[in-house]
Amino acid sequence: MAAADRLVESVIDVDVPANATIGVTLSTEQPLKITKLSPSSCFLGKLFVGDIILTINDTKIANVGEFFKATKTPGKYHIRIKRDEYCTCKVSVLPAPKPGTESFEFDMNWRTGGMPIGILVYQDSEKRVIVSMIESGTLASQTLKPGDHLTKVNDVVILDKAMAKKMIVESVNAQNKVKLTVDRQTQAAPGSIPAPASTPPCSTNNPKMPNYDLPLPPDVLAIMEANKNFHKAPFNLPSILKAVGPATPSGSHINMPETVPEENQIEFDPSAKPLKTTPKRVGAA
Repeated sequence: MAAADRLVESVIDVDVPANATIGVTLSTEQPLKITKLSPSSCFLGKLFVGDIILTINDTKIANVGEFFKATKTPGKYHIRIKRDEYCTCKVSVLPAPKPGTESFEFDMNWRTGGMPIGILVYQDSEKRVIVSMIESGTLASQTLKPGDHLTKVNDVVILDKAMAKKMIVESVNAQNKVKLTVDRQTQAAPGSIPAPASTPPCSTNNPKMPNYDLPLPPDVLAIMEANKNFHKAPFNLPSILKAVGPATPSGSHINMPETVPEENQIEFDPSAKPLKTTPKRVGAA
């Protein structure tokens, strides 16, 4: 079956408010495909990386300019797209490697190419490969979280960041799939502030919390909630700034009285006579 035959056509309804951020990056070639979504995009959660734009309010969209022209005013839009519904991620829960830590296996599959996994990783002081950032609108944004410890790629133990990046890129490019095994901390580390059990996860359904693309850890949300009005609270601690009194004269400084500099008059002859050499100034070489 051809790749185009596996694309499912559907209509997405999106309400664009006034002064909304479009935040969509599109490919320059046909078909017109979404390549990136910013975290502030009004289409976040409705459109995804890899979606092919067909029409907006029954008007055919052939290039990037037509897309932005069609969405520049607030209102309700009916966006007809083609999406590979088989761009999926199968999640398997593995036995916990240690108390306070969960382990997951994410089997990511793409039917067509050109869809990035959308993660950045770094290596910490313990030589662990940690997910540091996740791109909005990608397959990884629905599964992985910042702080996840990447332990295996395609069942191969990861030794460093370079190895992880190389194996992920090669697997996605060659097979349009990759399997990631991660450990996720579920309890706060010793010395940190634990989150209360009533702290809800950050989601678009909770109007009291910011609308993040990715849920923040519960302990971070608890700290943010406890300190959100810190600038309004009275401050009674003594200031670290000390008042400085007027400077007093001391023997190490010499007060020089201000004097008007002497003026040197230069002689000149206004008559129409041959010019004379200007005398040298006092102190000139």
